[in-house]
Amino acid sequence: MIGAARAAAIALALVASAAAPDDDAPRLRPWTRGETPALAGGDVAGRRLDLRSLRGRVVLVQFWASWCEPCADELPALVKLQASHRGRPFAVLTVNYGEGPARVEQFKREHAVELPVLLDRDRRAAAAWGVGGLPMSFLVDAEGRVRSSLFGEADWSAGELGRALERLVVAAERRAKEAEHRPPARPARRAEADPRR
Repeated sequence: MIGAARAAAIALALVASAAAPDDDAPRLRPWTRGETPALAGGDVAGRRLDLRSLRGRVVLVQFWASWCEPCADELPALVKLQASHRGRPFAVLTVNYGEGPARVEQFKREHAVELPVLLDRDRRAAAAWGVGGLPMSFLVDAEGRVRSSLFGEADWSAGELGRALERLVVAAERRAKEAEHRPPARPARRAEADPRR
């Protein structure tokens, strides 16, 4: 009898632990810092990148550095994530934390990272966005509003993160489709001059 009770208790504990959330899993945190901070600057080739130019798309912004092992592990997965969303209103914009173009270009080659990389050499963008560690990611909706943030390496293609990303992308697709079917706005009528004047 004691053996059966013990087995039931163990089984119950296993079920409860399987159902309990993993406290080590990264979790999305709602954005509470107000307006979306500016995010613009040069890339490794000197071309200008600007988050505002990506309006209409959901953007996953990730701050990273070459010395950050979790960043190095996650960036190739972000390349795959962007490829899996080809043709949909989604983009990945990465922001390198404090390194120069030569180091970033070397890292991109060594790790096959084919993503845009904005250079934040003075770390001002990181400060404006509240980056407290690396990697640090932010989900920005198609209207350009930061919706949530996440600290740590994560799988954006599955689980809570995948669902959150997909909800925003589907909403962006729906808005784009509605805009296609909306009749064009009529131009405002110009006031005509009174001929009696």
